[in-house]
Amino acid sequence: MKVLLTNDDGIEAAGIRLLAKRLALTHDVTVVAPEGKRSGVSHSITWLTPVRIREKASVEGVSSFCTSGTPADCVVAAFTLFGKNGFDIVVSGINHGQNLGVDIRYSGTISAALEARTLGIPAIAVSVVSEENPDFSAALDFVDKFILYYDWRKLPRYTVLNVNVPSVPRQNIYGIARTRPGGLVKRRWFEKNTNEWGEPVYWMRREIIYESEESDLDFRSVTAGFISVSPIDFFQGCDEEYNEDLESDLRSFGDIWLDRNDPNTREFSNGRRLKDTV
Repeated sequence: MKVLLTNDDGIEAAGIRLLAKRLALTHDVTVVAPEGKRSGVSHSITWLTPVRIREKASVEGVSSFCTSGTPADCVVAAFTLFGKNGFDIVVSGINHGQNLGVDIRYSGTISAALEARTLGIPAIAVSVVSEENPDFSAALDFVDKFILYYDWRKLPRYTVLNVNVPSVPRQNIYGIARTRPGGLVKRRWFEKNTNEWGEPVYWMRREIIYESEESDLDFRSVTAGFISVSPIDFFQGCDEEYNEDLESDLRSFGDIWLDRNDPNTREFSNGRRLKDTV
């Protein structure tokens, strides 16, 4: 597959570099990512000033570019450079830290995927639920296998998949759950401080609040050790029939991917085998 990688943590982040190295073994990979951290910029775009796009020394041996813009800008930049038919799928991540509950409204990672979807390309946003010393191993393996075996033609026109992976090795993942965002909100405020010149500055602080314990919420699944997969629609709605179909597909994929015995001998319903990518 022709894969575009982007993120909101910047082109030097470990998550995108590790993913580029892994996917380049079996896919044609291009990286277009922000030149620095752009976390929390949501779906903002650069409209009133020009954006710099420059080729970067290859990230893990793959064609790489960085921009001065936002994650959504990076997707537009990639399509400007390579055209609409330049990619089969866009993968945004692997993000350092969760994108659960209310996070989806602020996430540059998810917004990059949504921007790709408005341009007609299937997209997936992937995060590891740990900001300090994250274990990317399960997320790397999940993305590598899932993007190849999922039938992306099923994905509704303006929908992306938001994936959150516990920061543990694959053998410690309990399963894969189709979830929905919700129940986790954050109360925010500014804390006053002073800078080195004695001027007042204000740093944003937050408190996480859990407002619901419904079992199908994304944060509940991750807390229980499951990979959470939430369909996110650009226009806030998602077809229930698709949700049910996705749940069935994830169950089938998880039965094979998480097989502790011999995953190389198991087949998907479409006849393709995990050993094809090992």
